Amino acid sequence: MENFEHAFPHVNDTLRQVLVGVGERRRYAKGTVLYEEGFPCPLVPLILSGVVRVYKMGETGREITLYRVEPGQMCVLSSTCALAGQDAKLPAVAIAETDVELLAVPAHVFRRLLNEQPELQGYINRTLTERLAEMMMVVDEVAFGRVDLRLAELLLRASKDATASEPGTVNSTHAQLAMELGSAREVVSRLLKDFERQGLVKLGRGRIEVVNPEGLRGFIAQKSG
Repeated sequence: MENFEHAFPHVNDTLRQVLVGVGERRRYAKGTVLYEEGFPCPLVPLILSGVVRVYKMGETGREITLYRVEPGQMCVLSSTCALAGQDAKLPAVAIAETDVELLAVPAHVFRRLLNEQPELQGYINRTLTERLAEMMMVVDEVAFGRVDLRLAELLLRASKDATASEPGTVNSTHAQLAMELGSAREVVSRLLKDFERQGLVKLGRGRIEVVNPEGLRGFIAQKSG
């Protein structure tokens, strides 16, 4: 499968052939729910193209993004759920943020491959490490001051003070914004990318252009409500 090789160039030929042989190529339209919280995990998705958003939803209906799965990546929650056995339940929701193409590996086959393919074990360990770091950032955002809200307010204020030659543009690095907010650069970078995906800002080198100030104000109103 050519697109698997393109998305997963780091996977050796032997493991690639095994995964392609046992997996099923599937396509999902933007907005499709791939799996829901509390349900068993029948498969482990390996993303070939598009983006999948994994999130939790609270009792009030508020959502919080845990991480995104992009081409060349595996959903770590579905893989750990698959490894836990057939009685394990998925702890979050996954939705196609764009049109998505993936290779679906059945959970019971994935468990068997883990014992047979040392490279797969290493890949899962690396993925777990990366995802744990991302989810720790989410904890930081939630527990220590609503960084997303304060960042949106900061961008609106700074864009109003922009020069006439660059209206709506904030000339700051991610590190500078993080320092002003008392947060980590990685947290701010993640939030800015989220804002860009929503069409609120456009990111450049050392600059952030606020392209939808009304959208930012709406975001602030929603988060403050």
